[in-house]
Amino acid sequence: MNIPIIMLHHINNLPGPGLENWSISEEKFILLLDTIEKHGFTTTTFELLKDHNHQRRQKEVILSFDDCPAALFEFAIPELLKRNMKAVFFIPTGEIAGFNRWDVSEQGFSRFSLMNAEQLIYLSNLGMEIASHGKHHLRANKISEEVFYQEILAAKNELEALLQKDIVALAYPYGEVPKNYKTLVSQAGYTFGLSIYQRRSNQFALRRIGIHTRDTESSISFKLSKSYQFMRTFFDPILWIKKATRV
Repeated sequence: MNIPIIMLHHINNLPGPGLENWSISEEKFILLLDTIEKHGFTTTTFELLKDHNHQRRQKEVILSFDDCPAALFEFAIPELLKRNMKAVFFIPTGEIAGFNRWDVSEQGFSRFSLMNAEQLIYLSNLGMEIASHGKHHLRANKISEEVFYQEILAAKNELEALLQKDIVALAYPYGEVPKNYKTLVSQAGYTFGLSIYQRRSNQFALRRIGIHTRDTESSISFKLSKSYQFMRTFFDPILWIKKATRV
């Protein structure tokens, strides 16, 4: 699948301690959306891709938000709606209406509120996609395959009960992909799995594109290009090996 997938977390002009590397400003978010429109991209979702048998119908891009900070309703979501854009929101179901417990306890990050059930239903009814980020936002490389499977299965079942629709996509917490991910994710009933940097990209370990504070219109344009995707086929395996040797 050659659709660029943008990975975002927070849209915040003044991110709290620990969240700086996972945030972009409102101005940068506007630049991203402007650049997407300038190049003629249409936003889509994994639900729509599944409906069309994974076939790319036009020049498409996917906007994805991990963790579902409730603060996205203050600026990002209204801006998307104003432009008639879609996005995919990945929620750890054990923290619906809760907070980023994993960040606070493990890394001492600032606390932020996550979306509640009513907000998730509202987004789903608007045509946004709500997808799985596991149940407790656990690292796949730190837990057993059985625990991982139960985490992603529980999250899928909980979201389907809440939203009354099939949940087709999973974003691996921390981008950590377990060894037998294809079997585990497909058996849990997902159609797509999202990583970040991945040695071999496939429908159960799709690469995503980070947008950062330092990005410009030129760098965002490049990240949306086929040339960037081609470059990632060479650089991601190197990054994957470096990461694996640090574990």
